[in-house]
Amino acid sequence: MFKYFFQKKHESCNHCRSKSSMPYFQNSYKFDSDLKAYIIAVSLGSYDDVYDDWDPSPFKKRDIEDEFSDFITDSALDIPLRYNIAIKLHLPESIRNDKKEVLLKKAYTNHFRFLLGRLYRHKKKLREKLMAYSSLALLFLLLAYSRPIWTEHLALEIIREGVFVGGWVFLWEVFTLLFITFCEEKIHENHLNRLLHARIEFLYK
Repeated sequence: MFKYFFQKKHESCNHCRSKSSMPYFQNSYKFDSDLKAYIIAVSLGSYDDVYDDWDPSPFKKRDIEDEFSDFITDSALDIPLRYNIAIKLHLPESIRNDKKEVLLKKAYTNHFRFLLGRLYRHKKKLREKLMAYSSLALLFLLLAYSRPIWTEHLALEIIREGVFVGGWVFLWEVFTLLFITFCEEKIHENHLNRLLHARIEFLYK
């Protein structure tokens, strides 16, 4: 199974104590000045550790392990979007295999492309929902404010109040989608794009 570790600085050194007020990600992840990116480091026993054990597909078509994906994703979330990230995989020198490196990178890319595709499909459904809610909000509010069609009959007044409330409920859903949900989805999309284009390096020891 893979092991992961942060490039943490030791609290005992004076240099580190002087940086104790630094943001969490700067204390937890090493910055590579050559790559101009923060490093997410993972220690592996073999290339297989990255892949899903339950995936029956051949090696070259297997999906990556959820635990590995979650660790990379959670680590990337620690680092603000304005910074680049790079992934360094540490493996034993005895198992070095150039072909498996290529296949692992391809599996990684396919995995995050799949997640992006799923996100785009979800955003499409949200846009359809936005159009539907907008139409219903407009229709209900127009009906509620069209007083000539309503009489003083109690039953019609109750229906009018229901239409009025329904219109504002749909309008609230429109605002929620526009100003909260779509903003969250855009941030998620940016994180996935950064992971998709993250540089992957293999280090052997």
